[in-house]
Amino acid sequence: MRDQLVNLYFWLAAVCVASNIYLLIPIYSVLSEGLSITYEEAVFSSTLFTFCYAVGLLSFGPISRTFSKRYVLCLGMMASFLLTLSLTTASSLLSFYVLRGLQGIVLGSFAPVAYAYCFDAFPLKRRTFVIAIINTGFLMAGIIGQLISSTLVFTFDWRAVFYFFSFSYLLLSICSIYLLPKVNNSKITRPPLSSSRLIQTPVILGLSMTFITLMSFVSFYEELAQYYLGQEQALFFSRCIALIGTPLSLLSGHWLKKWNPINMMLSCLSFIIISFSFMLAVKQLVTMTILSILFVSAIAVFIPSLITFICEAAAEKRATAISLYSFTLLTGASLGPIVSNILSFQATLLLFISLFGTACLLLVRLQIQHKQDKERGY
Repeated sequence: MRDQLVNLYFWLAAVCVASNIYLLIPIYSVLSEGLSITYEEAVFSSTLFTFCYAVGLLSFGPISRTFSKRYVLCLGMMASFLLTLSLTTASSLLSFYVLRGLQGIVLGSFAPVAYAYCFDAFPLKRRTFVIAIINTGFLMAGIIGQLISSTLVFTFDWRAVFYFFSFSYLLLSICSIYLLPKVNNSKITRPPLSSSRLIQTPVILGLSMTFITLMSFVSFYEELAQYYLGQEQALFFSRCIALIGTPLSLLSGHWLKKWNPINMMLSCLSFIIISFSFMLAVKQLVTMTILSILFVSAIAVFIPSLITFICEAAAEKRATAISLYSFTLLTGASLGPIVSNILSFQATLLLFISLFGTACLLLVRLQIQHKQDKERGY
């Protein structure tokens, strides 16, 4: 029973933390009216938040090596509670920007510390499952965050969104102390830091794909909100239906035992390209929703495959590689709203078809090189 509660904690924490990347997408218009700012200024607040969140991801990894990870998770959630609650008092663009930026930094305390905690606290089989749960929560947050914010704004106002998440962080802060098992840090040995394993083609390719993955996800839903402006109720159901694809992330561990990460990633990239290609030719939201299930499903399996690919390439430096992965993922996501603001819906789709297509070619080339190296006995 305790194990199930720990699983639920990590899933809820991942959803609540990552939801802040997406929760403003359906409510930009309401937020701009409430703060008397322009729509573009409201959109930039998401970019600012995501960039600060990426900075937090990079910063809290080293901190967790010195202090108890349980306490870092607890204090991070407590600080997130206070800063999220303070956002309800924002009355100007500057105060909103400052508080959103600080909120992003402290929310960055969850992902790297949670991943590192899993490596320290759980045996291999359970660790793989808990990390899959965290990844599933992060992905589902892309849709759940939008559903929560649009529902609360429809019922109350934009401040209700931050009230809801602030008290969620308070509850998670309390649970992290009483629910998570303690870890004896004295028994944990770590290899000396070195970047030699990280500066190689597979890791660089993996991080490059990481950069565009969440950028495509954020840009797609940003564009969808703008393309079907005025159809909020239909978009709400569209996002709900797209959730069908996210649980596939939990099956990725089983599939990775049968196929290597490169083959898994090539399959996922092919489905992403196919879904985006068909989206270029359709305008009906119903058809777009069906194609979005394919896109979300492919992303759900692609992310854990990508993490496995990077960790295998980085070998003993996988913990550092995961921190770089998290930072790169969210840096790309921070540019998502900018891309959707600059480009049209069709241009955005064409951009990511080109980027993912290039990634496919590079993966195939890497796979061929690996086969040749094996034949030569390297």
